[in-house]
Amino acid sequence: MTDAIKSIHKLTEALEQGWMQYRARGDFDLFVEFVVLLNGLAEQLHRRHLPGLVRQCQELENAALTLFVEPEMHPVPLDQALAIERKLSPILEGLRLQDAPPGQGGRSSDSRPGLPPKVRGRRRLLLIAQETCSRAQALAQRLEFFGFQADLRPWGSDFSIVGEAPLAAVFIPELEGRAYPPAAIQSIVQMRSAFPATYIYCLGAPVNLQSIILLQRAGADTCLTVGGSGCALISHVLDLIGRQEQDAYRVLIVEDSATATAHVRRALTQHAIESQAINDPRQLLEAAAQYRPDAILMDMYMPFCTGVEATSALRQLPEYRALPVIYLSSETDIAQQVEALRLGGDQFLTKPANPIILASVVKTKIERYREMLHASQHDSLTGLLNHLASKIQVERLALDAAQSGLLTVAMLDIDRFKSINDNYGHPVGDQVIRSLGWLLRGRLRSSDLIGRYGGEEFIVALPGVRPAQAMRLLDQVREDFSRLPHSHAGGLLTASFSCGLAQWTGQETGGALIAAADEALLEAKRSGRNRVVFYGGAAAMQAFDALSDAEIDDEIDAETTAATNCAA
Repeated sequence: MTDAIKSIHKLTEALEQGWMQYRARGDFDLFVEFVVLLNGLAEQLHRRHLPGLVRQCQELENAALTLFVEPEMHPVPLDQALAIERKLSPILEGLRLQDAPPGQGGRSSDSRPGLPPKVRGRRRLLLIAQETCSRAQALAQRLEFFGFQADLRPWGSDFSIVGEAPLAAVFIPELEGRAYPPAAIQSIVQMRSAFPATYIYCLGAPVNLQSIILLQRAGADTCLTVGGSGCALISHVLDLIGRQEQDAYRVLIVEDSATATAHVRRALTQHAIESQAINDPRQLLEAAAQYRPDAILMDMYMPFCTGVEATSALRQLPEYRALPVIYLSSETDIAQQVEALRLGGDQFLTKPANPIILASVVKTKIERYREMLHASQHDSLTGLLNHLASKIQVERLALDAAQSGLLTVAMLDIDRFKSINDNYGHPVGDQVIRSLGWLLRGRLRSSDLIGRYGGEEFIVALPGVRPAQAMRLLDQVREDFSRLPHSHAGGLLTASFSCGLAQWTGQETGGALIAAADEALLEAKRSGRNRVVFYGGAAAMQAFDALSDAEIDDEIDAETTAATNCAA
């Protein structure tokens, strides 16, 4: 289960318990806490792109806010409490449907070491179209290439018997660019009612404000207009999975007061924001390196140094120059606050900070920080990690491999790519590059590294995977890619790629692994292209797998002996 899903699970439990406590005691403070939890849940659902549930949360929040009357008026009358419960019940039910077990979300990783990545989990899409719609059938085939299960359903289907909520529903009209008929609008309404958390796309929508608003009111989340909507859909759905797998927000609190720290951490927890606290600014650099926060909440006045001095020192290190720093202090002198911001801070909040304002400021700063990091670390054409970010991540994975002992790095290069550009044009070449990126994103795990290394070259790193398993996986991707059709003005074309693999053996740096994989890639090119080659040849791969088997057997024997000794 990803951090984001865990956070929503905790908020769901807290929300339900909070309402039950309020009904039992009727205390106004408990009602305020319930509304704060509801606000935090809506923010989490918005980040995971679950707009149906977001709308339901916002409607309930608005209804609850009308009951923010004098504390003496609580508990609220029974009819108002029941009205809230009627709105709360479908939200809780929708959230429970999101609580899939581990391995059920997107490109998930198997918890058992050494198993190859698999396509699995909540990748089911519903395509709603006329049975004779050839575009829907072609789109379903294309989606399956990228690791999705696409179920075709006719217009007017009974969505209540579909079963488990799909990741997304895609409505495909018979004619693009025309307004959706009333029956189609009603079908979208029924889908939204049946599956509040499912993301709804409307393809071929007309470029008309009235039509788009009508679709949105019916429950559509994204309207893809005429032209290229199939490609846009694949990219959007892959991004949707990536956003749903985002890590929870992390905040480092630098505060010498235990009371103030407890207040801040409670406010952050209510909005599903993780935190870690230190009470000595001299621990700042070490804590930041280990915890890797998305933002820092900094007290202004502490022993040894001020918060401004600590922030100024933090900004000397390149990796922290853009990290948001929010000052928390009882300082009310405007001149002092402005000076603190000038010397490296991003925001100033006066203690005691309102919990909702504190959480809102933190979330806004983190969202902008992550957007900035994403733009600087990702390739604009494919959405994959760029050259520099890929190299940095491989270095980190090589360090982590000291624990698991397993890491395979692959370099991929599209064969004869220059001739594709020369013969069919750069837009077709770009589409071939995007398609390989989509295929890799669709077939690999969220724990795997996928990057565009440059031009038509890609890099993949598979932690916890043996060479033979990596060879089988990437050879299957190679075979599927070679069968994937790419359209151009004169018809269709196919392309292939060559791949080189290298395995971490205990001492290599990330750079050395990349160099070895690149050498294997050159060998694949020399051997005829459209193949996967292991660095050192098949004998080296078999020898490594045999060594790994022996090490695993030794570990099992050691664990068995230890268990026997404990039993004795």
